Amino acid sequence: MTELFITENKDLYGKAEILLKQRTAAPIKILRSLNGKPYLAGNPLYFSLSHCDNAAVIAISEDLCGVDLELIRGKKHDAVLKRFSDEERGETENERDFLKHWTVRESYIKMHGLTLAAKLKDLKYIGGVLYDCGQKADCSIYSYDGADYVISLCVQSEGEKPPVIKNI
Repeated sequence: MTELFITENKDLYGKAEILLKQRTAAPIKILRSLNGKPYLAGNPLYFSLSHCDNAAVIAISEDLCGVDLELIRGKKHDAVLKRFSDEERGETENERDFLKHWTVRESYIKMHGLTLAAKLKDLKYIGGVLYDCGQKADCSIYSYDGADYVISLCVQSEGEKPPVIKNI
């Protein structure tokens, strides 16, 4: 089961630690990979964090996961859109559409503990399907639209039930 917690960007790691402690009897020790991905030492739970200004999200799962949140700010993203395929550009009519494409990519990259620089060029998101080097990505994708944000979650589990979403 995967849970998604939407919250304010205040003491995000403290909130994550409390939520993780509620899900396991094992001691909690948050470490970081070489690429900066937070993980639990010796614990079967996975989690991912994302924040933008005052908004934040925490994903907790029994499967590898990555989450990304971006705020809608009325920006143009022409420089990044140039790197999208023609099909993808055809699906991005507004900033919300662009941010959905972007957050899906970033959540997948975070799930695998990679970096944007190393992986972004390999990814395409077309018709609600993420492709990595031309192959369908190895995850379930969930996207959520708030009034002023977009959240995407990738979970390395095919056919998993949609995550439980809670505001904290």
